[in-house]
Amino acid sequence: MIEKKDDRDENGINWLYARAHQYPLLTLDEEYDQDRAKWGAVDQLQVLMLQDEAGRHLLQQWAVNLAHNPPCLESFEIRDHYNLLKREHSAVLASDHALQRLTAATEQLSASADAALDSNAIRALQLTGPLVVGLAEVLLGQPDASSIASALGTWRAAWLDSGQCSDVLVQPTSCRALRRSLRDYYDARATLIMHNLRLVYAIAGKLNGRGLSYDDMVQGGMPGLIRAAEKFNYHRGYRFSTYAYNWIRQSMQQQIEDSQGILRYPPAVHEQISRLYRERINYEVSQGEEPTARWLSQQLGLEPDVIEQLRQVSNVSVSLDTPRSNADEGLTLADILPETTYPATASEAENHSLSRQLMQTFSVLKPIERDVLLLRWGLGNTTPHSRRQVADKMQVSTEWVRQLEKAALEKLKHNGQLQEAYADYLSSA
Repeated sequence: MIEKKDDRDENGINWLYARAHQYPLLTLDEEYDQDRAKWGAVDQLQVLMLQDEAGRHLLQQWAVNLAHNPPCLESFEIRDHYNLLKREHSAVLASDHALQRLTAATEQLSASADAALDSNAIRALQLTGPLVVGLAEVLLGQPDASSIASALGTWRAAWLDSGQCSDVLVQPTSCRALRRSLRDYYDARATLIMHNLRLVYAIAGKLNGRGLSYDDMVQGGMPGLIRAAEKFNYHRGYRFSTYAYNWIRQSMQQQIEDSQGILRYPPAVHEQISRLYRERINYEVSQGEEPTARWLSQQLGLEPDVIEQLRQVSNVSVSLDTPRSNADEGLTLADILPETTYPATASEAENHSLSRQLMQTFSVLKPIERDVLLLRWGLGNTTPHSRRQVADKMQVSTEWVRQLEKAALEKLKHNGQLQEAYADYLSSA
């Protein structure tokens, strides 16, 4: 198993980082030897449980309840236990053919026939390594040894005729053999994990700055490394690091998504949002304008209405406590935002009222005079223009623009309604 640190004052992530340098990368043959030992221990656990009467009862009751009384969410106080059992049993319940194999195994175990036939029936179910280990730990009375054992123990309380299992005791020789096989399994798994710790730190460095600190990223990648060590099979012929890379990255990505807000979307949706964002940015850089929904739908192979939905989904809030990067120690998004002073609500409402009053008084001006003032002073959501710019836009001389502007201001100067509206401003001036 993975060694535990003695100094409690040390940070766990830093301790693992220091330990990672003490474990060199395994060669191809060493990886295969460790994985062969891991799966050999899993096979031995199945054989030992079938050879023991209590183990046969446990496997029989497990198969019967899986077929007729599968785990339901209401039976679990901890939702993760239900999800764990659902994941480990997915292959056994994947199809009608898999259910037929489960029924055949149930009948074979109930008949108490030849041990070799029982073993073949169990092997045909293609049980995962963690599931076999969890069943063995439950048989040994260790329901808290691992997460899967704890989940099986909770589900076992709701089994049909579960009392039959507890009436038969495990033989002492079987207990010793089961514990030895469990130790071999955990030792082989721990070797694969410890000699590939540096892979987690390397991937965390590539994903740094995505909204999580470096330490949190490393912590989020550890379950992926452990899961890869449990599922890796040397018969497929590739290196463990190649297999573990995607597991670690997906685990870190899930950690990032879980920390991004209250609303959480499936990984497929996040992937579509990332593709949409990349295509939009590339188009804006090359074309200098926002791409249309139709163009994006052609590039991504999605319907225009789906594009609009993804745009709305991507418009999510960001916490001001989000760390910027690992280099900025303790620096969050709130620390780098500019300190902008916003006007009071009453003041902003007053400005809108005065602007509306000003535009109403423009009715006393000629249309040409009103257009000149709007352009010259940037009124009506326009930018201010010089007289030369106004003259070019209206295709007249600059002198004529000056005269129109002067005439318009004279009319507004003697407007009583306008003077009353701006009395406070005129008195302060």
